[in-house]
Amino acid sequence: MGKWSRTFRIWHWLFALTFVFMSTTVLVRKTVMGKDQASIIITQNLQNLNIDISKDDAVLLARKLRTPLWQWHIWGGYLFAILVAVRLVLISTHSGKRNYQNCDEKSLHKKMVSGVYISIYTFAFILTITGLGIKFDEEIGISKEFKSFLKETHEFTFYLMLPFIAAHIGGVIIAEHRNEQGIISDMINGGKREK
Repeated sequence: MGKWSRTFRIWHWLFALTFVFMSTTVLVRKTVMGKDQASIIITQNLQNLNIDISKDDAVLLARKLRTPLWQWHIWGGYLFAILVAVRLVLISTHSGKRNYQNCDEKSLHKKMVSGVYISIYTFAFILTITGLGIKFDEEIGISKEFKSFLKETHEFTFYLMLPFIAAHIGGVIIAEHRNEQGIISDMINGGKREK
């Protein structure tokens, strides 16, 4: 058996792809499909057809155009929530806990690596809880004020998580070129279990 089980590797890549997908929906919604930007494009194109539209109506149409992105984000969020729950279960497996075992014996570098992983998983948990709270606010009786707090926390946590993901990716690339050759392929094929 390899040091990374098939289940853990599948989880890892699904988690990464789901995060990238959801981040893309946010990026597109906030840039090219931003309601203000899209409403300007709608207004200009309708004026070319000699159709006048108010700014409020153009913003309303822009929001309607963005609805599929929001729905994709929600569907991705459901998968993300499932993956976070699966990760909690995987903590008890060899692959799932190998970064957290024997911390007292680890070098400062390995302790920092563990800290990055723990931070990513903590942020992922917060994103899951806040995202589900935003989505099911009415069903669980969340006030408008608290929903607003959840939205701010959700967005802030997302931006807080990004440098830790960048640190993870950068650290893996550096490790691959220094003293841990094969670290990337190990997460694909499982690698050889350490003794």
